[in-house]
Amino acid sequence: MGTHRAAGGSRGVSKGPVIAIAAVIVLALAVVGWAWLSDRSKERDSRAAASCVEGTATLNVTVDPDILTPVKAAADRFNATKPHVRDHCAEVTVAAQPSAAMVAAFTANKPWDPALGPQPALWIPESSRSVEQMRVPGLIAGTPAPIAISPISLAVPDALRAAMETGKVHWADLPKLQQGSLADIGLAPWGKLRLAMPAGDASLAVATAVGSGVSGTDPLDDKAVATGQVISAISLLAADAPAAKDAAGALTALAAATDPNAPVHAVAATEQQIRARNGLTAFRPDGAGPVADFPAAQLTGSWVDPTQNLVGSLFADFLRAPDQSKLFTDNGFGAAPPAVTAVPAKAVLDKVTGILAHPVLGVQATVLLDVSSSMSASEGYGTRLANAVAALESTMGVMPPDFGLGVWEYSKNLDGNNPYKVLTPTAPLADAQRTAISQALTTVTVSPSKPDRTYPTLEAAYKNVLANYATARTNSILLITDGPEDDSTVTGDQLLADIAAANDPAHPVRIDVVVIGSQGTQTLQTLSQRTGGTYTKVNTTADLPFGTAVSQALTTP
Repeated sequence: MGTHRAAGGSRGVSKGPVIAIAAVIVLALAVVGWAWLSDRSKERDSRAAASCVEGTATLNVTVDPDILTPVKAAADRFNATKPHVRDHCAEVTVAAQPSAAMVAAFTANKPWDPALGPQPALWIPESSRSVEQMRVPGLIAGTPAPIAISPISLAVPDALRAAMETGKVHWADLPKLQQGSLADIGLAPWGKLRLAMPAGDASLAVATAVGSGVSGTDPLDDKAVATGQVISAISLLAADAPAAKDAAGALTALAAATDPNAPVHAVAATEQQIRARNGLTAFRPDGAGPVADFPAAQLTGSWVDPTQNLVGSLFADFLRAPDQSKLFTDNGFGAAPPAVTAVPAKAVLDKVTGILAHPVLGVQATVLLDVSSSMSASEGYGTRLANAVAALESTMGVMPPDFGLGVWEYSKNLDGNNPYKVLTPTAPLADAQRTAISQALTTVTVSPSKPDRTYPTLEAAYKNVLANYATARTNSILLITDGPEDDSTVTGDQLLADIAAANDPAHPVRIDVVVIGSQGTQTLQTLSQRTGGTYTKVNTTADLPFGTAVSQALTTP
């Protein structure tokens, strides 16, 4: 039979559901409480931000004058949004200074010049070239991204643009036109191209583009910029360029006179600058062309605090946003490119700047040829001396007419008590000079003397080069020896001291040394280093390294 619960007893309630319900209630209260506290926290943060409890964080921005108008308009927009960063009100102020002046100030290692305005936390120069030139370790955060762009071209009259386009003029052609004649592209009455190269980013960009076009290296690198080919091309571009204080003045002069007889035919400039000048058009030569990309560089110096860095990052992003694009396009710029344009390294840009300031139109070299008895040693199909003469003849054959060359032979008592004899004085390689050197080299014979008296010969040659210095040239001495075995009274220390005493910084003389089959001396090595020359040791004259060393010494400015 079934058993029934006793009358009057109550049914027990299970504890499990009760606990679950209580847990749900507690969780709900916790969520509601967290939301309430979160809202209160946000309200407090919002009130604190709105009241700028930490004051105003001012971002000082310095820009290149060309891009001041759109950046200032963007800053006004940015400030109008009442931006808050941390517990600061953020405010952007914009000032303009030439990029070159800013580069000079940042690299001078001197106190900041108040004339340049407040030291900026954000700097927007003409191009990434300016950033690279200013490159100071730890001063720039990351890789600055561009905010706008404008190709760099040549500002020219329309008639010249049409002829250059028809002639498919390449960047590498500009030096030839600058020194030659525009008759090559059908404009004979114009004479040579008168391309002004005022100091500034556009001229630097054009020069590097010419170097890249000549060498086939883009961007131009340290190896290519050191070649005689590139140095000569950039020098030809700059040597006879019409005088121009700055790009603005040169553009004004060109716009005022666009006829064939005008003192200026072309100016390196951005296309944004060119479009602002009536009567001028832009010509962009064939080949990879440079641009002005106006990168926004965040500076991390001691004068910049973390809040300003954060404001700088926000403003740089604001400038690149699509909403600001029209500010730049309305002022003649292109919208921000998606990536940074590759530019040459600082050392390369500094080298190009140096060439532009001091063009080197080739080499003026004096060769000192050792004819002591040891040069009669057989190597390959000839003697050391015969091979050296052949290397000189071969190199002379590829040297252009505006390069200079002269040859001395030396040993001991070759010309009375003198250890040397001048076979041909150094002079430009016109046909008569080439003939004179060739004829003189046929008379070179080995001396019976073993001592070579290298040091007094070097000293005499150095003083002779200074006395007959060729401007706008690399004045050099090439010593070819299998010694030295100097028995003169001139010691190594005395030679170094005498050369140092005779040195004139305004008239540098490079000394290159090629030593055959020996170690040479520390004196010669030191001398070549001090004068910026090369010191090359070769085992034999009957091999390629010897000919290469001779050729490089005589053809590298």
